[in-house]
Amino acid sequence: MIMKKEKENRAQRITVRLTCDEIRFLDEFSESSGLSRSEILRNLIRKIQGDVTIVKTDKLLKVLVSLAAEQGRVNNNINQLAKHANQDAIISQINPNLIAKFNLLLAKYLEYQESMNKTLKGIYKTIS
Repeated sequence: MIMKKEKENRAQRITVRLTCDEIRFLDEFSESSGLSRSEILRNLIRKIQGDVTIVKTDKLLKVLVSLAAEQGRVNNNINQLAKHANQDAIISQINPNLIAKFNLLLAKYLEYQESMNKTLKGIYKTIS
């Protein structure tokens, strides 16, 4: 929410001429980010000053949906491996090196997953 004092300080008006492509881009960005043209330009100035991060949420959400789908596929593959190991194998017949390698890879995967979850929480906090 814009504070009254901040609005009062916006007494200066500028006029900028843009090409049709530039206007189209600005309008598309405005629609996808949910910001007005003026807010986008103010944020761009603040970004140049180092005060704000501009996020194109539509593209970010598409990437996050794709990432979540890939994560689901990985989880499904791990579950299938565990199911086959439990159903088809006699523990004494499984090569101990194979079990050790699987456990190492699973531990590494869990570290990556934890790191990814922290990153996603950070992204969520930034855009919300």
